[in-house]
Amino acid sequence: MGDVFFSFRGRVYVNVEALNMVESIGNYVKHRRVPVVVPESYITYMVPAISGESIAHGYQYVLAQKAVEEGLPVCRLCRAGIFLKSTNTDVFRYAFGASSLPATEKDLEKAIVANCIVEDVGGFLYAAEERGAKVKNLKRTSNFSVGYMIPVAEALVNTVVEPQLHTRYALGTKFVKRDEARGQMIYYVEIASAPYVFSFDLDTRYIGRSTFLVETAGEPLVGEEEIIKRRLVALDAFAEFMIEMMFGAKKTRFLPVIEWESFIAAVSDGTWTVPSPFTNKYIENAEKKLEKYSKNTKLYIYRRDGDKSFEEVLLEAIEDAKNRVKG
Repeated sequence: MGDVFFSFRGRVYVNVEALNMVESIGNYVKHRRVPVVVPESYITYMVPAISGESIAHGYQYVLAQKAVEEGLPVCRLCRAGIFLKSTNTDVFRYAFGASSLPATEKDLEKAIVANCIVEDVGGFLYAAEERGAKVKNLKRTSNFSVGYMIPVAEALVNTVVEPQLHTRYALGTKFVKRDEARGQMIYYVEIASAPYVFSFDLDTRYIGRSTFLVETAGEPLVGEEEIIKRRLVALDAFAEFMIEMMFGAKKTRFLPVIEWESFIAAVSDGTWTVPSPFTNKYIENAEKKLEKYSKNTKLYIYRRDGDKSFEEVLLEAIEDAKNRVKG
């Protein structure tokens, strides 16, 4: 069994999207915006963005479903796509059907990790609320990392968020009286189109293993065969998540038009991250980095005008990572 670090960076065109909305003001629904600095001029623009929380939610939902298919344990809440993840004693009891709490941090960590792959891979933060609880706090850092999707550097000055007018009608029904003006409801939804950056890292080193206590860090919390299976499912979940782009809000009526411009997937035996795709030289930067520094790293590069499809290149990278996990 081998430890694998999987790093993915890319540029993707997302047109007419409302994937990450933040608030409603009356009948106006706003798209998330963040401040981003233009490298050359240092001017800051407020641009549309899709949060890492949104992306992480989508990945963990796919992970939960894949784990169930493979017979791996998933707690009651994560199975339903509700990622409270052992927030407190009540959540722990409900999620795992437990009548009592483990008495030590070691036992509580094992109880959570062994019985839910989502909390194993995605981490959790437990904070006891009831008096007399023997374990007060317990933290597990996520084994995967994601970043905000923001427009690429060249597109910052041209990025636009535009509200679209929509109406709903109730005229001609018994629910609207003739002397009322409520037969037509007007509302606005902000949409954006941009070439976005995308980033994701998965470190399999501690999947299925203890991390909280220094003296037990790295010890297995499940059997070695199950650790391998969990790592493979985490990689398969990422492949399905990316191919189907399973994240974001308002997709039932604002299903975006998506096309990948390029990406790099790096498969390594240790931590090796692909440089940021914010600038258009990121592929060149990755190749230069690999010349000077490697953790038995192999790059899988996709370009829109290349010979292979997005799916082909991604699945080749995933297969390499899975073979390394199997040893």
